[in-house]
Amino acid sequence: MENIPPLKILFYHAHFFSSSETFIYQQTINPNIRPVLLAKRFIHSAGMSYETFERVQFKRSWWDGLVSNLLVSFGIDQYYQRASIHTLAQKIETYQPDVLHAQFGFSAVRILPVAKMLKIPLVVSFHGMDASHMLRKRAYRNGLKKVFAYAAAIVVCNPAMADVLPLTADQKRKVMWVPYGINLKQFNPQPRKENEVLRILHVGRFIEKKGVPDLIRAFSKLKNQQKIQLELVGTGPEEKLCKQLVGELRLEQQVIFHGWKSSEEVKNLMQQADVFVLNSRVATNGDSEGLPVGILEAMSMALPVVSTNHAGIPHEVDHGITGLLVAEHDTEGLTAAISALLQDAPQRNEFGMAGRRKVESVFSMEQMHNTLYTVYKNCCSKQG
Repeated sequence: MENIPPLKILFYHAHFFSSSETFIYQQTINPNIRPVLLAKRFIHSAGMSYETFERVQFKRSWWDGLVSNLLVSFGIDQYYQRASIHTLAQKIETYQPDVLHAQFGFSAVRILPVAKMLKIPLVVSFHGMDASHMLRKRAYRNGLKKVFAYAAAIVVCNPAMADVLPLTADQKRKVMWVPYGINLKQFNPQPRKENEVLRILHVGRFIEKKGVPDLIRAFSKLKNQQKIQLELVGTGPEEKLCKQLVGELRLEQQVIFHGWKSSEEVKNLMQQADVFVLNSRVATNGDSEGLPVGILEAMSMALPVVSTNHAGIPHEVDHGITGLLVAEHDTEGLTAAISALLQDAPQRNEFGMAGRRKVESVFSMEQMHNTLYTVYKNCCSKQG
């Protein structure tokens, strides 16, 4: 990088850093910038330290919320909001950020008045739900239109997002595809031993868009073919349903529910697994994936992937090269794809090694940091 003071980037999100949002943490630890975190609260998740960050915390007291709700009933809340915005702007101004980077579209809608008041370049990143089912809300779409009119850059984690966001032709020129980056120093796959029992691994929340019930159904059709085991990592609202389904299909001896696991524990499970599966689909409420980090981590561990032609997944998994892709809701196709890999150890190894190489060439953390730095630098140039 040039021998100049690093750019100061103020990252805004409702909360940093939840355990499911490591992709945001990885963006903020960019060595090319001076990061400042602005949030209502800071969560202490394993493996994500705040030691190197300046932090700004803002939150409404119960009294502020009560006053705001009362004023809404009289139709004069906008005046109270303006005062709150002014107070927050004063706090931010003391840090003199070069760029304000909002994580998620809804965060950009909230922070837009402050960015405009201080005339700070605004970058907005979209990650999944903010570019899928939330777009059904008219107020949110209208808010995004205002964001896009002001934003200096619009960052998407998969190129297809630009097609669904309410962008004008001119605004589409602001869109930058910045895929998530993996810290490959933390992923060191070892040669896999031949297991007597072949292990299929799923890592993800038990929510509709992950398709776990259908994965269990697909697995049930394989149970008599050979010694196999399905390992499920995660928690969520569909967990009870999935456990009931396992009981109904009499799979208790072959399906393991691990619950929540730390990143180190997940890596160990990936090292022991033979195939990684993520059965993603668009949920009935429109929710969809962005760029599933679990797939990138599995590929970093040289683990072959079976997944679906959904959202950003085809940009991660090259069908027939790093894994196999099937259509959404195609349970028979999912069964066939898993079966094909379970029966072909050389193919599993070939896919796994190719996946690791792809992460090294396309999805490294260093590449993500450099691309984001270029985005920030260009934003400052435009502002100047």
